[in-house]
Amino acid sequence: MEALLSAVASDLVGRLISFLISKFQEPGSTTTDDDVVRLQRALLRARVVVEEAEARQVTNRAMLLQLNQLRGEMCRGAYVLDAFTRRAVERSRRRPHATARRSLGLPPGSDATGELSVLVDTLEAALSDMREFIVLLGACPRLNRQPYSFYLFMETCMFGRQIEKEQIVSFLLQPAKDLDVLPVIGPHEVGKRTLVEHACLEERVREKFAKIHYLNSDNLILPSHEHHQGLIDTAARSLFVIDLAGGDVDEEERWKRFRSSVRRRAHGESKVVIISRTEAHSGLGTVPPLRLRKLRREELWYLFKAMAFGGSDPEERPELLRVAMALFAGIPDLTPFAAVNKIAASLRADLSARSWRRVLKVSTGVTVLQLGAGEWGIYYPRVPVKGAPPNAPCLFYDRRKSTGMARSELPTVTMLEVGRGVEWAGEKRFDVLVWQSRIPPYASYVATCDMERAAKVEAGKKRRLNKRRRGQL
Repeated sequence: MEALLSAVASDLVGRLISFLISKFQEPGSTTTDDDVVRLQRALLRARVVVEEAEARQVTNRAMLLQLNQLRGEMCRGAYVLDAFTRRAVERSRRRPHATARRSLGLPPGSDATGELSVLVDTLEAALSDMREFIVLLGACPRLNRQPYSFYLFMETCMFGRQIEKEQIVSFLLQPAKDLDVLPVIGPHEVGKRTLVEHACLEERVREKFAKIHYLNSDNLILPSHEHHQGLIDTAARSLFVIDLAGGDVDEEERWKRFRSSVRRRAHGESKVVIISRTEAHSGLGTVPPLRLRKLRREELWYLFKAMAFGGSDPEERPELLRVAMALFAGIPDLTPFAAVNKIAASLRADLSARSWRRVLKVSTGVTVLQLGAGEWGIYYPRVPVKGAPPNAPCLFYDRRKSTGMARSELPTVTMLEVGRGVEWAGEKRFDVLVWQSRIPPYASYVATCDMERAAKVEAGKKRRLNKRRRGQL
């Protein structure tokens, strides 16, 4: 009888423990953890394939399309995985789970667990389809570069434009018919000039064209002009890269006269590449235009994280990863490349949580102001940070972009230094270097910093704040 009662009691205790475990265990946690591990392994495999493919000269268009799809799934997977990592950190701090989803742009009502499971299956399916790709990749010649760090590799080459570059190179290497023209169309700051420049630097293109001429709307005049006596060589193939600004009523007429003259005098194998933001210019080509899209937020996050952490492993620094996500969430869609590179460089200069939190604190108060008709400025407030030099409020405006400028011609003080409290020889209004690209055509971004104007903006904000406080009393 005692043995029976003992068995019944053990069974009841066991059932009670099982009931309590099932009641308080988070639903789907085991499945989610398994999916996270699977996603980490799949991302590692995808990164190996993508980096190896980017180090080789792939000319097969179908292989490039497959590589582009895998790269997109890889960036999306890294994006979602980092969101889950931050959510785990926020959960340990007893903060709302929606913070991580909101900071990376995930829909607030989405089923994150279901999305993770679907993403893992999609990425693993994409990897299983890459078997033939990997075999064919071994026959592609390796490029002459030896990147010794991932962020250096991404800083010194284009990101996510391999298929578009090969499309331009393929157009240039095809036999010409009658002055073939390829329009490259895309929105502002999407990388059109950088893409064309990299295509022109290809050894295959350099070997085919004896001369490469870069023109714009201002100097698009008749080649018979005295400044263009040596522009056209009838005995050698020439490549004309023409940057059309758009909006000029006489621009299209000048282009027609220019093309007519080049067709009469240039070598029969000469070609033209047009760069433009205007969709109307897509009809100027003899072949379908190449349209560039903006990179997705997932792709920009992949680029930003790699350059911000440098050679460090983000998984070993969860606190820095949390700050990086918050900073990335504040990067506007306008001019994302310059903003991503500028902020990433400021973070990589000091891989400490204190420095990163200071950058976040400064960036949190940044506002965009309309200074006048068509004039916009970026206002950096005064941010006191313990143990750091005080910074004065700054107002940056009149941002302009230039290419081909020597380092000696650029401002010696950078926007990052001004944000850290460095003043330029006691002046209140001076030019600063916002960011300089490290890849051709080496574009430089310069802006004007006005301390006095910023002080007036800050004084106006304080008056409005005090008035609002008095109204609440």
